[in-house]
Amino acid sequence: MKVLQDVHLHNYLSTCCHDNQATVENMILEGEKLGLKLMGFSNHTWDESIPLPAPSGFYQRQGMTFQMQIKNQIPEDTHGIKILIGAETEYCGMYDVLGMGKEAALQLDYLLIPHTHVHMRNFVMPVTEDVKRARENLEKVFAGIEGISPARAAALAAGYPEKELEPFMGEKVSDYVQHTADFMVESFRGLMNNETLKSYSNLIPVSVAHPFQPVGSAGYHNEMMSRISDNTFGELFEMAAKRGIGLEINNRAKNEQSRRMWGVAKECGCKFTFGSDGHGMAEMKMILDVAECFEPLGLTEYDLMDFVRV
Repeated sequence: MKVLQDVHLHNYLSTCCHDNQATVENMILEGEKLGLKLMGFSNHTWDESIPLPAPSGFYQRQGMTFQMQIKNQIPEDTHGIKILIGAETEYCGMYDVLGMGKEAALQLDYLLIPHTHVHMRNFVMPVTEDVKRARENLEKVFAGIEGISPARAAALAAGYPEKELEPFMGEKVSDYVQHTADFMVESFRGLMNNETLKSYSNLIPVSVAHPFQPVGSAGYHNEMMSRISDNTFGELFEMAAKRGIGLEINNRAKNEQSRRMWGVAKECGCKFTFGSDGHGMAEMKMILDVAECFEPLGLTEYDLMDFVRV
């Protein structure tokens, strides 16, 4: 089976896309070179009708009204490629808050929902006890400096890079790999049970973006996956299959543990979508590497969600 579709594309409207040439028109031309027959644009989007569960400058700048201007940017000539307009919203697992309400969702052709943006600490995933303790200790250090108010000390500690907090942790008590693996399991389960999603998941196509891929912690990906049993994956994927919610396969899931996961998902009857998660023109070619992920599984077009079949 050839890869003919990519429904996880970000153009310049996503603030983390730093390619000003990534217009819809230019990306369609690139898609034609890659042999694509279906392209779906899914910029980062938070529905303004949903209150943010915690401060997020990232999503304050990427509301539904702003992102839907893309609908007016589709050229008349799409070079034989079917164009869909979706969105990649957010599931804040630690709060059980989904960033897309029903009314907004029904404006889309499809919706991608990530549950593993674990780099968004205390917005998507809580920090470990070690990090929490380190920030408390660091706050005391700042507060002891003459001229720094308690409020300023708290702000400085909160903004300190996590990777530089180790000297303030003391004796470590947390296992970050296990912490994140456990969170990904619970966030997937929470997403499947989320009441907002239940209100429209049977009305538009929904796929889970880069499932069980811990964004910002790629170096631990294989180890984190190894902490999750086949039985646990089976329980979760049976929920997705029953609800008709798909799973995205992208080229960042080429390790042994990911292949194990996809095998369980297929056995559970899950349907799939393909996505490069490309942020700009140069990354679009990554969609072709997706074949390395699904070929060992023997997937056919009948394993794809209906809306991506071409």
